[in-house]
Amino acid sequence: MMRARLLALAEHRMRLVARAQAERQAIAMLLTPADAASSAALAVYNLARRMLQEAREHPLFAIAGGVALAAIRPRRAIAWIAKGWSLYRMYRGLLPVWQRFAAGAAMPAGRPKRPF
Repeated sequence: MMRARLLALAEHRMRLVARAQAERQAIAMLLTPADAASSAALAVYNLARRMLQEAREHPLFAIAGGVALAAIRPRRAIAWIAKGWSLYRMYRGLLPVWQRFAAGAAMPAGRPKRPF
């Protein structure tokens, strides 16, 4: 009687382990496109961070590039300035939301580390 119960439990456990493995594989297949997108976003983020670091180290080059862009394509320069301002306002607007999320997720409270 006890042996039959142990065998049934072992079989049930094997089925559960197999099901968990199948679910892990299914989730991995679903997340594969997200991995590619996140690695692309991370590459763009790192590029932007390096560009901003270079601009901080060599401000005259950054200013010269901005002036050249404005001289060659003034409409495009104005459009980029407007987009940059919109992104900055969005960042400032989402900062309180980030702080609430960080507090709820047991992360250190306060301002998140600024990426730039």
